[in-house]
Amino acid sequence: MAEKKAWTKEELSILEKWYPIEGIRVEERLPGRNRSMITQRARRLGVSAPVDDWNASELDILREWYLKEGSEVIQRLPGKSRHAVRAQAQRLGLTNKARWSEAENEIVRTYYPVEGPRTAERLHGRTRESVRIHAQKLGIRCE
Repeated sequence: MAEKKAWTKEELSILEKWYPIEGIRVEERLPGRNRSMITQRARRLGVSAPVDDWNASELDILREWYLKEGSEVIQRLPGKSRHAVRAQAQRLGLTNKARWSEAENEIVRTYYPVEGPRTAERLHGRTRESVRIHAQKLGIRCE
C-alpha cells in the first residue's frame, strides 16, 4: 500500500485560497494530488467548491443531450464528473423517473433481444442505460 503523503502548509494554503474559486480545477495547482484527495481535504478544512461553475454552453449541451445519452454526455463536457452531470441534470429537471408504460415494456420485449440498448432510439426520453437496466429487470437479454 502506498504511503500517505502529508499535506504541506503551502498545499493547504493553495487549497484554501483557490478551491472556492476554481473547484476541482485546483488540481492543476497541486501536482501529486488527485481529485479524491483534494475534495476530501477541502471537506475537512470546511472549504467549498463554487456551487454553479457551469457556463451557458455547458448547460445547453446538458439540456440537448442528457435525455438522449444520460451520464454519457460527460464525453461532451470535459472537466465535469459523472456526479456533477447527474446533479446538474436533476437541478434542471432533466431526469426521467417516470414509470415504464405497458407500451414501452412491449417495445423492450420486442426489440431489445435483437437491438439491445439501441432500443432506446424507439423510446422517447429513455437512455440506452435506462433501457439496459429495465430489460435486465424484465429478464430480457440481448442475443
